[in-house]
Amino acid sequence: MDRKSGVIGIVPIGEVKPVILKILAANIQAVYNLPVDILDGRKSLRKFFNPTRNQYNALTILQHMDRRWRQPHERILAVVSVDIFIPILTYVFGEAQVNGKMALVSTYRLNRRSGGGNVKPARFYERIVKVAIHELAHTFGLVHCRENHCVMRASYSLKDLDYYPIYFCDYCQAMLDDVYRRMNLRTL
Repeated sequence: MDRKSGVIGIVPIGEVKPVILKILAANIQAVYNLPVDILDGRKSLRKFFNPTRNQYNALTILQHMDRRWRQPHERILAVVSVDIFIPILTYVFGEAQVNGKMALVSTYRLNRRSGGGNVKPARFYERIVKVAIHELAHTFGLVHCRENHCVMRASYSLKDLDYYPIYFCDYCQAMLDDVYRRMNLRTL
């Protein structure tokens, strides 16, 4: 499904279930009030694998996306199912270019319970949506928020992620609205 009318494009890389992409698209469109497209995916992440860490480097994925992927969308969200990291952290749920075009979310760690096993599908999907909304907000220039009831609060654990809402606090929403005005983006 490769349309080119939306403001935000979602691109799967590697094996990502179509239901995840559809849930992301619907929720991102609802929260951001911007049109979202699901784009054709990419097949391989092999060149981003770090054998020393047995993970994939989120920063090099974003750099590659920025150099190579020419989509007409204002923002691109890549979705992967592999474990990702940035050099200063053991792992991350997602990563983004602040004030850039590219964001990345990984489903790898989001299906887990703290005591072992998997969470219910609704919790898993909610976590993916929260990370995606958070990372995309970075591309619009938003930074981490100190408000406890804001999706822009930094999440360093699944417990943090489960506690924070799917929506922006009033301040972050106002910041986002200001970005929309400056970018001349039309909301739905």
